[in-house]
Amino acid sequence: MRAGRSGMSKRRYRTPCFVMEQKKLEKNLMRLRSLEKEAGVKIFHTLKSFNEASLLPSIAEKLSGMSVSSMKEIRMAKEAKSEHLHLYAPAFKKEELPQLLSKVDTVSFNSLNQWNTFHAMPSKSSMGLRINPKLPLPIPDYCNPNLSYSRLGVDYMTFVETYKKNREYFSNLEGLHFHALFQSSVEGLRVLVEHIMEHYQAILPQLKWINFGGGHNFSDAGYDVLTFVDLMNLFHEHCPSIELYFEPGESVTKGCGDFITTVLDIVRVEGQNIAILDTSIETHLLDVAIVNQRLKVKNTQAFSTPYFYELAGNSCLQGDSIGEYFFKTPLNIGDEVVFEDMMAYSMVKMTEFNGMERAGTYWIKKGIRNG
Repeated sequence: MRAGRSGMSKRRYRTPCFVMEQKKLEKNLMRLRSLEKEAGVKIFHTLKSFNEASLLPSIAEKLSGMSVSSMKEIRMAKEAKSEHLHLYAPAFKKEELPQLLSKVDTVSFNSLNQWNTFHAMPSKSSMGLRINPKLPLPIPDYCNPNLSYSRLGVDYMTFVETYKKNREYFSNLEGLHFHALFQSSVEGLRVLVEHIMEHYQAILPQLKWINFGGGHNFSDAGYDVLTFVDLMNLFHEHCPSIELYFEPGESVTKGCGDFITTVLDIVRVEGQNIAILDTSIETHLLDVAIVNQRLKVKNTQAFSTPYFYELAGNSCLQGDSIGEYFFKTPLNIGDEVVFEDMMAYSMVKMTEFNGMERAGTYWIKKGIRNG
């Protein structure tokens, strides 16, 4: 079938849909696997960022483990034959946790309340605690885990003081978990490592692992791999018995695929062209709804053109707006609008709000389209 007249897609799909190029996924996985070997670390895939069952075995084969938050995710990771499972959630239910702990290798508790309730529970899992290091990094508030009022992790000053007063209380603490970065270069990691070396000297000798969380831009072409390796080697020299974990999330599927939609109608309201697409921020683009994120749209540019459109969803929600964009060519009904680099998180968050169906998925492998 023909491409849309805006020239934004080479082939026609039944939209809305996500389209992934598996060769790009494989390229990312090989890069991450190389980082593991060069730096002597373990990289886990976070299922909350991408959980397509047919591709999870390929991810499990290349990476050292998966980060999970529920029994459903544990089952998916087990079916994919993931090597190591790390469990974390802001809170666990007492009646569910024993079964979860029986199936994972490491676990991070989010608060001292949760630690107090569960740390003495019989388990084969190595137990850890998530810490909020409160790093002064330039991260948007909506996703900044370093905020003083964040519910995610124990305030590091509270933890350090509590540990000093009662080490026995943490006698079976074997890991610390930090998630302090967001789309960060290696310099963000350097700040986190310096924080750890400054504040946790007393507890480092008893630890078996440290989880550096996500937010690492490992898949970016400009990521400084040499500095990363040097930084990890330096950490290993100081703490040779501690395993280092990373959960880069977005880096696994970054740049691997797009979200394709179709223009259903174009209405003009008070001089503004509004293109109504066969999608919705409430169904397929929840990141937009939650954080007002500006997406990358093919065939658009930052500066002014005559072809200015608001992209809107096909739901009854007045606020179902995806944003305003300058297109290089005019849009027409029936054209495809392509949102670039959309494989992380969006697929996992889909709903059926307003009766809309979930978006389709296509995997392109060696020129073969699989739907």
